[in-house]
Amino acid sequence: MRHKRVPRRTVVIGDIHGCSAELRELLRAARVGREDRVICVGDLICKGPDSRGVLEWAMRAPNVECVLGNHELRFLNCRRRGVLPDVKPYDMETVRQLGELYEPAMRVIAGWPLTIDEPDLLVVHAGFDPRRALARQSDVMLTGLRRLKDTGEPWYERYEDERLAVFGHWAAPKPVVRRNAVGLDTGCVYGGALTALILPERRLVGVPARRVYARKDSWPARELEAA
Repeated sequence: MRHKRVPRRTVVIGDIHGCSAELRELLRAARVGREDRVICVGDLICKGPDSRGVLEWAMRAPNVECVLGNHELRFLNCRRRGVLPDVKPYDMETVRQLGELYEPAMRVIAGWPLTIDEPDLLVVHAGFDPRRALARQSDVMLTGLRRLKDTGEPWYERYEDERLAVFGHWAAPKPVVRRNAVGLDTGCVYGGALTALILPERRLVGVPARRVYARKDSWPARELEAA
């Protein structure tokens, strides 16, 4: 008897920010296997406790793809200038976590694209101006945009394409879920949750943060807990 082949899934994971324990829990909760395609929306590093563990996973797993986040872009820009990143207060702690993996990791990250641009799926770290061609938008915009500069609107409110756009960067207690756009940054590093979108069924899976690793003024208060 021939076994019916299960269609390949795509699992898109929100901003991890060095939260390796929650990443492992999420992979188990979503039952991610080698046959699944896994895409990370960027910001795998910084702010959290284990950027090295997250990058080791991303570099080792053959089915994992990543787009650049604003934190990876900042690290690459510093590397191009021949300096260690020391722009944000947590940059040097991230360098310390990476240790001897720093340079090999930077070489891998340098090969990550700004977007995954396919006929039925667009993955970008932050956002884009839907009124302009994607190819004409800068790396700073693609990794940092939240609101359109001229209107103040969230960029996805002007997005009318039928193609599903999946993004991160804009941390909120709940995912953004729209007909044609899904935002997956649910603030794990701030004590929220790590969230994934499973395609093609568009099912969301999330696991709560084990603790608060970083503070954000706009995030709901939560007491620090033992890891």
